[in-house]
Amino acid sequence: MSVNFQQIAPIIAACITSGGIVFQIGKQSEKLENIGFKVEAQEKNFVSNVSDISEMNNKLTILTSDMSHVKKDIHDIKTKMKI
Repeated sequence: MSVNFQQIAPIIAACITSGGIVFQIGKQSEKLENIGFKVEAQEKNFVSNVSDISEMNNKLTILTSDMSHVKKDIHDIKTKMKI
């Protein structure tokens, strides 16, 4: 089974073209970094979001606790007014 050059030529051309496209994308991303656009790691953003969510959760827990105390006080007031 022999492979003809005419059959391999389009495959080689596609590989070279794909490599050239990847190389050009890399060059463009390097230029964007020099302009001032900077790609930051997602981990930093994730840590910030976790701390914000934790802070909101703490505030929500405090509010829930306060509301349960208010509910208990209202219930006590209602029972004392019935007597």
